[in-house]
This record gives sequence, structure tokens and C-alpha cells, in this order.
Amino acid sequence: MTVMFSDREIETLRGWDRISSHFRQRYLSRTKTVISLKDIAFREVYGKLMKEAIQHAPKHSFVLKTDLWNEGVEDGRDLLSIVATNFPDTFLVGTDISQHVCESAKNLRRYDYQIVRCTLLASPFQTIFDFIIDASTVDHMPERLRTLWVSAESSMLKPGGTLLISFDNRLNLFTEMYHRFITRRRYPEWTLLPSAISLLLKKQGLDLVRSHAIFLVGLFWGTHRPQFPFSNFLTSRGILGLLMKLELSKHSRLLSFIAPQYVIVARKAKDSRKDLKTRS
Repeated sequence: MTVMFSDREIETLRGWDRISSHFRQRYLSRTKTVISLKDIAFREVYGKLMKEAIQHAPKHSFVLKTDLWNEGVEDGRDLLSIVATNFPDTFLVGTDISQHVCESAKNLRRYDYQIVRCTLLASPFQTIFDFIIDASTVDHMPERLRTLWVSAESSMLKPGGTLLISFDNRLNLFTEMYHRFITRRRYPEWTLLPSAISLLLKKQGLDLVRSHAIFLVGLFWGTHRPQFPFSNFLTSRGILGLLMKLELSKHSRLLSFIAPQYVIVARKAKDSRKDLKTRS
């Protein structure tokens, strides 16, 4: 499959090196003396989801993470380390389009995983992965490329393989306005509707396993600002643990109108005939 990029999209791809460098410096300046509560919350929520999703995979699983922002830029939110620590027999691969992000992740790497600079829109991989982690990568895809992106993820999953996909939530009006008037002036990122992504996953032969409205601490001063006025309160009163239980409960979807992010865990059908029928 050949993907044609517009001149603007090519310039955007090249711009990720500049954007990631800026965010890396900003992240370092804000996390020299204290571990961000939002980093802790991010790892706790995603960590629990990943551990529950991967525990049914084969022992020597192949795991792909579709970008390395958490490992190379905001490394306090490193997710591959959670898989490496809890499932040491897995083979880990991380990809990113940005040379700066890949190099930064390589310099920070404290455990074994492979780094491949590429985009899944021109994927170098075959159907080899048991688990794919798309932690807010899909929402960087413009609408015309979104189906191709999810199709690529589905094609790389083995039958029975699992995809964890998250995105910034359009049902949250504040998140939508923030993206529309601030975020997209600096880099491409869109809020997405959970119903639209659910339908897209189903069309690609993936069965929905669970879904949650998540990262409620991101309500306070945005999802990437490490500190905010209520951080001590949330920590000392144990509210963070309560929020996580709520986010990962079966009732969390009721919070869709206030949660900054939404996550869906989906599984590829084991019956390839069902997969082909769904794609047709």
C-alpha cells in the first residue's frame, strides 16, 4: 500500500523533531525536583490496563508501541518499561517517525527493546504482534489517514492479538476547545469520538473487549502540565487511587463528558474467515 502525503503533511512530519525537542526541554525543566503526579497517574492507569490485556498472550509475545513519546520525551510516562518489568519474556518494539524522539528514547533506554524509525502508514512489519499499544498516536492522524492507520495496526496483529488504543476525547468540550484553539496551532492532534473509533475497529475485524473514560487528573491545568494546585490534596487523601478505580470500572464511560482521554481494548478475531468477512 502506497500512501501519498501532501506537502503540508510532509512538513508536519519533519516538524516533529522540533516539537519533540521543545517538549523535552520543557519536561526536564519541570521535573528536576519532583515526580509529577500526572506521570504517576498516567503509568498507573495504563499499566493496569496493559497488564490485564497482555496476561492472556503467549509467554514469548511480540509487543509493539506505535510511538516513543512516553519513552523519549516525557519519560516519566514510559509504558514499555511496565511490560518489560512484568513480562520479561516479551520481545518489545517501539516505533516513531521522529529522529529526535528515537534518539532520545535510545539514550534513555534502561531495558531491552528495539527502536525502529518509521510510520505505520508505510509499515515495515508483517503479522507478528500479539499486543499493540497505541497510546494517543491515532489522534495525530488526520481523518483521511485514520482508517489506514487502524487497518495497519489490525494487519500486524496475529489472530487473537490485542490492541490497546487511546485518544483525546471529543466528548469533553474543554478538551475539544483546547485542541481547536491551542494545540493544533503547534502540532497535529485531534479529539476523537469513542463511537467513531469503536466502529472503525469493528470494521477492521477487531472485537471490543473493554473501554473506559480515563486520565481524570488531566482535568487540572491540562494533561501535560506536571503540577497543579490540588496535587497535594489528591496524593495525601488517597483520591488518586479512588479516581483510578473509577476510571477502570464498568461505569467509567459515564464520565466521558469530563474525561480528557478515552481508551479501548480490542482483540482480533481468531477465526480468519470472520476477519475477512468483516473487512469486505
